[in-house]
Amino acid sequence: MMKSRRFLLLIVLVMCCFVSTANAVEIGLVWAGKSGMATRVVAGFEAGMNTLAPQVRVEYRKALSSIDALAQVVKEWEGQKSGIVVLRSNGAKWLAGNPLAVPTFIGGCNNPKQLGVVQNLESPEKNITGVTYFLPVETQFDIFQSMLPDMTSVLLLLGSGNPSAEVDREGTKTVCRNLALSYREVECLGVNDALKAVRAVDSNQTTVVIGNQSLLFDRADEIVAAAGNIPVVSYSDRAVKLGALGGFVADDNKLGHMLAESVVDVLVNGKSIRGTPIKFDQDPRFFVNLKTAEKLGIDLPYSVLSAATIIE
Repeated sequence: MMKSRRFLLLIVLVMCCFVSTANAVEIGLVWAGKSGMATRVVAGFEAGMNTLAPQVRVEYRKALSSIDALAQVVKEWEGQKSGIVVLRSNGAKWLAGNPLAVPTFIGGCNNPKQLGVVQNLESPEKNITGVTYFLPVETQFDIFQSMLPDMTSVLLLLGSGNPSAEVDREGTKTVCRNLALSYREVECLGVNDALKAVRAVDSNQTTVVIGNQSLLFDRADEIVAAAGNIPVVSYSDRAVKLGALGGFVADDNKLGHMLAESVVDVLVNGKSIRGTPIKFDQDPRFFVNLKTAEKLGIDLPYSVLSAATIIE
């Protein structure tokens, strides 16, 4: 009798382990190329997952050498994981043409709609949701114009080959048209293309805008020096810290935590992808470089100074 009870208890324990394993949530997180932004998003994501669902197991493949390498990993994971997180604009653009059978989450990327990932950010399709660092260009230019009321033309510098460049181009061209600002762009293969372009600017009413591509914002100090008395603004806080006058940016760490919330909502709490909107930072920070403003002789309005993160 005792042996029978022990045998039954053993069966129950084995069945419990089997059910637990079968119900375990495992996800993969991957991105291609070096990216400080992706690293910051992951830091927020890890903190969020540890708080919200520490039982979820996450496998990381960071900074892969190419999109082809990313595609290989994702296809391998598709039959193994409960869900997959793909970071950066290049990964989001790949997903646009390669939607997966498992729930998929994006982050560290520009506007998903303009990248072709989804058509509806509020009710996303293709089994894809997540977060985006995208901020409306109109919001950025409201502040740019308050700092630079004499601005009549814009030179947009874009990093060649980066998927986010097309998003920056479309948004900036549209806002310039709506504000009756002259628009010109230079697609840069390297920083020397940017330096050549800004040195050729001959109007003190032109504003140089650095696109959200690391090829450019990591060398913003050189671009600002080459521009001289021509104001330089940016779609990245990195450029502002290196000398650009100002720029709105989303909080990558916050977005990482929001990404974790979406993953948990879908994979743990059973919420549908359609019912999980793609999120963005609704309270972005505006950075202002005070030394640059003083150098250019710009008297910043109180409305900007009171709300901005000041870099000195």
